Amino acid sequence: MYTKRILVIILCSFLFFKSNAQVERPATEADAKSLELFNAGQWNELMHYAKERMSAGIDFPLLHMRAGYAAFMLKKYSYSLLQYQKVWEADNTNATALYYVYLNNVYLNNTIAAKYFAAKLSEDNKETEHIIGTKLSGLQIEFSQKMPDDTTRRNAQYARLGINIDLGYRFQLQTSVAYYTLPVNTILPNGRVFYPRLNQPEYYAKLTYAVNGKLSLLGAYHFINDIYPNTSLTTNIFFGGIKYSTPYVHVQADASVGNFAVNYSQYDGIITLYPLGNLNLYSISRASFGSQTNFTQVLGAKLSKSTWLEGNITTGKADYLFDNDALYVKNDQDPAMFKCGGSVYALLNQKLMLSLNYIFEQKEFNLRKTNFYQHSINGGLSWKF
Repeated sequence: MYTKRILVIILCSFLFFKSNAQVERPATEADAKSLELFNAGQWNELMHYAKERMSAGIDFPLLHMRAGYAAFMLKKYSYSLLQYQKVWEADNTNATALYYVYLNNVYLNNTIAAKYFAAKLSEDNKETEHIIGTKLSGLQIEFSQKMPDDTTRRNAQYARLGINIDLGYRFQLQTSVAYYTLPVNTILPNGRVFYPRLNQPEYYAKLTYAVNGKLSLLGAYHFINDIYPNTSLTTNIFFGGIKYSTPYVHVQADASVGNFAVNYSQYDGIITLYPLGNLNLYSISRASFGSQTNFTQVLGAKLSKSTWLEGNITTGKADYLFDNDALYVKNDQDPAMFKCGGSVYALLNQKLMLSLNYIFEQKEFNLRKTNFYQHSINGGLSWKF
């Protein structure tokens, strides 16, 4: 009996070591082959080979890192981020994985996540990348002309100056001052139409906080003062939201409230997709509920090395509408029934971006309940520091 037990133990040990050898051999082969492709700079072949090995259950940090580097060289930043994230989450002492998690977030324009990971970089990397915790990070100017085709309406103008500030590595502040002006039609007792001018100064501030590299909290306040010849109205808008980012998909949920002539509330669900793993193609879908229901779809594509084209459409009647985290507020006298448009973004250099936008709106004349059309042209410049 004792002899049989020894034979069973020896047999089990043999099978165990044989099984381990069978597992280690493919891993050793994958290590050697991936290193060979890496040294040869065959990035497409390396990325596809690594995907096949991972699908077959072969998994070790160097395979993920080599696949991530190959994707980075191919400008597939989402896939690269996915690979380096796996390595860094398993071993947060891996400085190389951390560095490429930071870089991929930069190239995906996920600035709040990039700053969060930047805080964890070595001082040498911070110096190389010119990373500073607190700084003036951006400046924007824009001007738009709104032109209705109804003769009883007049052209309106909108101008905005925006400043972005990094408050350390987890907080980002976006603040703006804007001015909107519109001649408002008033019918006098003698039947003449009088056009007193609405002057509307605005102030906006949004604070974003990075809870971690994927989750961020957003809060904003928008002040509007409607100044008419004989009276003025003050509107306060409060916004709060939460955003969760993955390499290919960003999801946001938020809520806004504002005290216009009537109290208005808006709840948004927003999904942003990067199907190619970079900024060459992206989609932003937003469903808005609350006081009214609207749907907005944005589709953008990279046309050349430094030019992007973007199209957008908004459906549903909009007496009011908060856009871009309540930065832009639709609150003029005529509700919009339909809106669509297009934008061109041109990168003039590494720091300066030019934008040109056109918007077409079908609006409802609030006195006659008939429709008219409005065309808007907007131009802007934005600097990144």
